[in-house]
Amino acid sequence: MNMRLAVALGSATLVVCLQFVPAAPVAGAENDVPDLPGITSPDPYPEGCVSCHKGTMLLKDKLQALEHRSIEGKVTIIPTDCKTCHSEEEGLDPIANIAHSMHYATGSKSDFVIKHNGSCLNCHQVATGSGEVTVKSGKKNW
Repeated sequence: MNMRLAVALGSATLVVCLQFVPAAPVAGAENDVPDLPGITSPDPYPEGCVSCHKGTMLLKDKLQALEHRSIEGKVTIIPTDCKTCHSEEEGLDPIANIAHSMHYATGSKSDFVIKHNGSCLNCHQVATGSGEVTVKSGKKNW
């Protein structure tokens, strides 16, 4: 997929997502500014997956439960390095499809929707100047 199309699709996805996810107002903020992590409020998950998946939610444990093959020595940055295998070119489901289906599989009953308001900005960040949408990533935490 070419870069312009990927950025356009990413931006369109975020816009659609933000339309359906009600943003909570920032407590005490003037004019009820919506709580948009990394934009109108501090970002509690600056490294996306690894910032959120800790303790009992550790990705290592989730992957083992899914009987995923070992990623030791292959994956350092999550989810960036996951794309090495999880891509259409490699014949596996793209990591974006997997992540979205896991987080929204049960709709309003999903832990991600209940505990994190289903906010796209927990995993994605938006450059406020250009509107470029990227996926947050961080060093593997196990």
